Amino acid sequence: MCLTHRMYGVPGNRPSRFDSAPILMNMIRNRASLASQTQHVAGATEADPGFVRSVWHWSTRELLVAAVIGAFGAVITAATKVAAVALYAVSPMIAAPMTGTALFVGVLAASLIRRPGAALVAGFVAAVVVTPFGGFNPRNMVAALVVAFAVELAMLLGRYRRFGLLSCMVAALINAVFLFSIHWFVWHLARTPLWVQVGTGLSLLIGQLLWAEIGVWLAGALRRAGLVAPIRSARTRQP
Repeated sequence: MCLTHRMYGVPGNRPSRFDSAPILMNMIRNRASLASQTQHVAGATEADPGFVRSVWHWSTRELLVAAVIGAFGAVITAATKVAAVALYAVSPMIAAPMTGTALFVGVLAASLIRRPGAALVAGFVAAVVVTPFGGFNPRNMVAALVVAFAVELAMLLGRYRRFGLLSCMVAALINAVFLFSIHWFVWHLARTPLWVQVGTGLSLLIGQLLWAEIGVWLAGALRRAGLVAPIRSARTRQP
C-alpha cells in the first residue's frame, strides 16, 4: 500500500482521488510562472534606464535642449536690451517690461525639461552667449542665479510636473523685486517722482508675468507641434 493510501485510509492498490501528486505539480508550475514574471519585470526595468533614474539625473538630450534654449534666449535678450535703451529715453515705465527676459528663458527651459537646475543651465548659457553683444557684465550671471532660484521655487509648487499660474506669479514677483533693486540705482529712480517709481515697479511686475506666461505658452506650443518631444521626469514616468 502506498503512502498516500495509508494517509487517507484508502485500501487497495487503486489510485486515490485524493492523490497529492497533481497538487504538488500545480504548486511547482505556479512557482515557476511567478519566477518568470518576476524576471520579466526586472528585465524591463533594466532595459529602461529612465524608469529608475532620479529626477536629478540629466541626459545628453536634456543638456542640449537647455543649451539651445539658452542660446535662443541670448538673442532675445540682446534685442530687448536695445529696445529698453531706446524706450528709457521716453520713460522708465515703458522700458521696464523689456528688461528681465532671463525669466522667459528660465521658464521655457523648466517647462520643457522639468528637472532641477534647468533654469540655471539655460540662464548661464544665455549669459555667456550674450557677452559678445554687450561685453561681460557680472549682472548677467547674478540675474541667471536669481532667475534660477525664482523658477526652481516656482517649479517646486508644481512638483516639477507643470508650471501653472501660481508658479508664474511667484517667479515674476521674485524677479521683479530683483530687477527693481537694480534699476533703482542704474536708472536713478530715486531722482524721479513717486508716481514714476510706483509705475516702474508695476510695469516690471506685469512685464515679468507676461514673460513667464510666454515661456509656458511656447513650451506647450512646441510640444503640441511635435517639434520637441515631452521630457518627463522620473516622478511622472509610469512603470
